[in-house]
Amino acid sequence: MKPIIGGTSMWPLNYKIIFLVLVTFLVAGCGMSSQNSSHSSEPTKDIKEFSIVEAINDKSILIGDTYFKVSHQTKMEKADGQNVQFSELKPGDLITLKDEGYVLESFPGQGSATSIILQNDNESLKVSESIRHFIENQKTGKIISINIEKLSAESITLHFYEWEIHGKKYEAVIDRLTNEFVVTEIPNEEALEQERISRAMAEAHPEGSTSGRITKIYADGFRVNMADYMFAKDVQFTNDLGKTISKNDFKVGSFVSVDYDVLKHEEMIGEGVLSKLMLLTKEDNPDVQRWIESVVTGNEFKEAAIMMSYTDTENYYAIRVADLKDDTYDTFELKYDFKSGTHTTSRNVHKK
Repeated sequence: MKPIIGGTSMWPLNYKIIFLVLVTFLVAGCGMSSQNSSHSSEPTKDIKEFSIVEAINDKSILIGDTYFKVSHQTKMEKADGQNVQFSELKPGDLITLKDEGYVLESFPGQGSATSIILQNDNESLKVSESIRHFIENQKTGKIISINIEKLSAESITLHFYEWEIHGKKYEAVIDRLTNEFVVTEIPNEEALEQERISRAMAEAHPEGSTSGRITKIYADGFRVNMADYMFAKDVQFTNDLGKTISKNDFKVGSFVSVDYDVLKHEEMIGEGVLSKLMLLTKEDNPDVQRWIESVVTGNEFKEAAIMMSYTDTENYYAIRVADLKDDTYDTFELKYDFKSGTHTTSRNVHKK
């Protein structure tokens, strides 16, 4: 075909070209606008990142393997900004939780919640309802540490454990349409790793070992930190100089190394069998020992137990204390000032 080069014929062709270019640009522009709009939309919440309320006990909620105390100081609200009361919380709820940053070493652990945000968007509520149905109807027994492993439009996969330290691990797959679920036992990787470590320790040393402060003296044992140890029949008492000593050489506040044959921590205060106790004279400070003795035997606490936490610096020595007979969920941090010989107490109060 020959090209059209006449003057009157060029204008219609140019108009057509301009029109087609404009249409193409507008269509492309609309497509780009649509894509940009899609990218600028808010990201979908990752529900797997939220904590699951597993149980409610008095003024505490079980999250993972820890009971978190909820007090009047705990900030509580829904994700959309509405207020929420403790009485509205239910097992299966999805929440965002913040705590004071310290959990008492027990089983389950004990902490204090500073902030709770209840997730109340439609998707979170649907997931919560399915998990709640599972918690209320599962036949595995008393369970703990529930978490969402997988989540899709069709199903929810949960992992959880039986209620004991290094207990069995399970997987539950919930049909989101019917809420029917299937539970199967799966390998507990943490327990297997702990077993491997324990075997390695047993090969190197027949007992376990720890260190801490004596806070109670019994006729046939000592309380060291948060555990009561009874003497084995062949118990040995030594110091770190290699000298054999007697039970009377140990005092409340003494810094010691414990070799034990058995240690169970199923309650707040663990129970163990002590085979060897070493007095750590080189590492201890007599002033600190006397200070801890005064704290434990004084009137500041009803029954003080030193938790597995202490800090030793050039200027001060700090310990954490739980008052086992106080009618609160308080924890305390005590600092002994080496220069002044005085101490200060920081107290976190969470009344029942």
